[in-house]
Amino acid sequence: MGKLVIISGPSGSGKTTVCKLLEKDPHVKKSISVTTRLPRYNEKTGEAYHFVSTREFEEMIRSGELAEYAEYCGYFYGTPVKALKEALMKEGFFLLEIEVQGALQIMEKFPETISIFLLPPDKKTLGRRLAQRKTNKGQDLELRLKVADKELEYKDRYNHCVVNDDLAVTVSTIRKILNLA
Repeated sequence: MGKLVIISGPSGSGKTTVCKLLEKDPHVKKSISVTTRLPRYNEKTGEAYHFVSTREFEEMIRSGELAEYAEYCGYFYGTPVKALKEALMKEGFFLLEIEVQGALQIMEKFPETISIFLLPPDKKTLGRRLAQRKTNKGQDLELRLKVADKELEYKDRYNHCVVNDDLAVTVSTIRKILNLA
C-alpha cells in the first residue's frame, strides 16, 4: 500500500528542489498538480504541472476530478484524484508538493498522510530566494511574501517541520522521516 507525503511551505522555501532530490529514490514518485498559471520558462506541461485554462479547471472541479484545489496568488492549483487513488494501490511514497489550503484538505480526507512543512531559515532568505527566481517581480513578490506570513501560521498542523537552510541536510532529514535513509 502506498503512502501520501505532503511537502508544503511558503513559495521560495525550496519545495520543488527538495522534491526533485527525493524523487531520485525509486520508492518515491511525485504527483503532478494541475494549475491555471502560465508555465515558467523552464516548465513543460506534464512535468512540473498540467497547465490548463480556468474554464478547464472549473470543469475538473464540477466533475469531481480533483482531490483538493485552492487559489494561490490569483491562480488555481489542484491534485487529480485519479493519480492519488492509483498511487495508494502501489508500494512507495507519493509526494504532493502543494500549498497549505490544499494540504489541509488532503490531511482531512487522508488522515494517514505524512505531512512535512518546509520552513525558510528566515524571512530575509525567503525574499532573496524569491527575487533570485527572476519570475517573481514587484507586486507578485510582495504578494508571495504576504501569503508566506499567513502560511506560516499553519505549520503546527503538520506532522513535521523542517528548516531548509542546508539542502543536503533538509533532504537527509526528510529521508529519515520516511525511513528511506
